[in-house]
Amino acid sequence: MALNRNPQDVQAWLIGGGVASLAAAVHLVKQAKVPPHQIHIFDIHHGSGGAMKTSGNSSDGYVLHTGTQPYFHGECVKDLLTMIPSPENPAKSSWEAIKEHEWHTRPMNKARTRVIRKSGEGPHKIDMHQLRIGAKLRMDLIKFLLSGESSFESKKISEIFDEAFFDSELWTLWSTTFMLQRWHSACEFHRLLAKYLPEIHTINDVRELERTPFNLFESLIIPMTTYLKEQGVDFRFHAMVTDFKSYPSSDPTTISEIVALENEKESLITVDPVDIVIVTLGAMSTGMQTGSNKEPPSSPGESLESGEWSLWQKLEQQSPKFGNPSNFLTRSDESKIETFTVTLRDSEFMECYARLTRDKPGTGAIITVLESPWELNISVPHQPVFATQPKTLDVIWGYALHPGRRGTFVKKPMELCSGEEIFLELVSHLGFPADTLLSSAITIPCLLPLGASMLLSRAHNDRPRVIPHNTTNMAFIGQFVEIPDDTTFSLEYSVRGAQMAVCNLMGLPNAPSKIQKNRLLEVFELLV
Repeated sequence: MALNRNPQDVQAWLIGGGVASLAAAVHLVKQAKVPPHQIHIFDIHHGSGGAMKTSGNSSDGYVLHTGTQPYFHGECVKDLLTMIPSPENPAKSSWEAIKEHEWHTRPMNKARTRVIRKSGEGPHKIDMHQLRIGAKLRMDLIKFLLSGESSFESKKISEIFDEAFFDSELWTLWSTTFMLQRWHSACEFHRLLAKYLPEIHTINDVRELERTPFNLFESLIIPMTTYLKEQGVDFRFHAMVTDFKSYPSSDPTTISEIVALENEKESLITVDPVDIVIVTLGAMSTGMQTGSNKEPPSSPGESLESGEWSLWQKLEQQSPKFGNPSNFLTRSDESKIETFTVTLRDSEFMECYARLTRDKPGTGAIITVLESPWELNISVPHQPVFATQPKTLDVIWGYALHPGRRGTFVKKPMELCSGEEIFLELVSHLGFPADTLLSSAITIPCLLPLGASMLLSRAHNDRPRVIPHNTTNMAFIGQFVEIPDDTTFSLEYSVRGAQMAVCNLMGLPNAPSKIQKNRLLEVFELLV
């Protein structure tokens, strides 16, 4: 139930300073024409960016987080970038600057290698462009794709497919590309297949992806934040929204007051019916622990509840239409991942990588080390990845789907390993000279208990809609909202939700571009 809002009268209250909230603010300024000084962004951290924030330096080692690789895809992200001035040349949009950068740096050749496997002669690459799909697996996939989502609500992928499926090359390719586990949501897997199956052979090809000059924090978050601040948007850091007052209280439809904690003082903000409130739900970075080259990450502790989830938990108590945060917050054994960033100084790693894969660094998005018990994956992007990165340094990023397992060369779980031990396990699997490479590397591990929580199996109402039923001035955004047919765990998902929230609340005609779903005939041709 959206009101007919005059943008000059609207005060917009955005809870959270991550990419979804920043995107919503840009759309409010550029599309909805809300005066920037009437847009207020609350965040409990000291700066914007949320889980996409990077850190580190050339001396101590850089840190990339999940989702900050310099690659993206999706029409909503492209639309957003056309609205943001380029930091280097404000006369151009960020999208124009990115396309100009790609023109000069796009790889000439496609990536040949996606998976590395050991043999009697040492590590070698596997051609994953010709997947072997047996007759039974083919029929299982077709049956699955023809089914409606309601038929596997709350189910895990392992409840749909038998053990042989998880030994297939298709599952290896799919699970490592999208960080999927067999206990993750069958519904999410269905959406991923419907959206990306025809592109599975090109999704690792950097030539087919949009690529930013540096990591996404520096190429997207910083330009957005800078633009919004210059326009006069009110950023309130170290500020936590603890509760909403709404009317009627029995089944909230209209937010009337915001309870906020700023500078350790509680304040009450009046929200008029014409005003809007846009809330980022949850956070995959909650409980995140960063280690060092010599020390493993600390244990996240027993409780993961924090300010980033407490507001959603309070809303859930008011009405079931606000979703079920506990489904995503309390299953860290199923959502835990570990990432690591390696800073290489005058290292032979890139030469070793090129010889093994027969690919130039920066041509492929990801490499899977097949025999690794941790299920190691690495990304070797085009350099530099950071704007401050010296030419003598290279930065690579990696992740593991099973950090609780014992390593092959380092005989303990990855989550108990220092960065140096993680890098030793990696180069040993790759057959690279560990003695010479270890001295040139700084590896920073990062343990995320909720890293893949948005992929967990879920019931239909566990994720609330962007505009909850029968609400007038509130919207939800982020990775834990429900956007029919779209796939979570992506930059596009956050930006699409933000655009939907603004368009609905402000009554705008320019809704997000339609989600591209592949025709079943195209899918069947791939499975023949």
